[in-house]
Formats: sequence, C-alpha cells, structure tokens
Amino acid sequence: MRFKLEHFDNHPDYLRVIDEDTDKEIGIIYTGENGMDLSGGIDISLFDGKYRTRVKRYETAVGFVLGVQSVLNHMTSCVDPQSASKAASKAA
Repeated sequence: MRFKLEHFDNHPDYLRVIDEDTDKEIGIIYTGENGMDLSGGIDISLFDGKYRTRVKRYETAVGFVLGVQSVLNHMTSCVDPQSASKAASKAA
C-alpha cells in the first residue's frame, strides 16, 4: 500500500486519501476553513472510519496517515506463524 493525498475538485477543505497501488479512495481528511474545522481540528477517517482521529496540525495528519500505511504494510508482510510451521513440517 502506498497512500497519497489529493484535493477534491471544488472542495478545498477536503483531501482524499488514495491507495496508489489500487487507485482507490481509502479515506478523507477534512481540514475545514483555514486548515481547521469549527472545533479547531483536522478530522481524518480511513477505511470507512476504522482508523479515525482528530489532530491540530496538518503535519500530524500526514503522520497519522503514513503511520496507518506503515502498520498495514507490516501486517500484510508478516508470515502467519502457523502457516510457516506447517510448511516447515511438510518440507521435513
């Protein structure tokens, strides 16, 4: 997974989070007017709200998105220990 941020056409307060590998939208960042919503935060929602938070700074929002990307990439690259032991016993 490789995430990138794109502006919506005609909606400067929203950023789409796109998975470059699948070219699908996986989330949204709402910055509101002047970079923050009325409550003073930036809302982030990824994967239909499974990963969501509110932060104060844009840099923190980008860090959150990249952190989710990193964790998901790590999780999908790990080998299931049971599969590994089954494969090892078949090879023996």
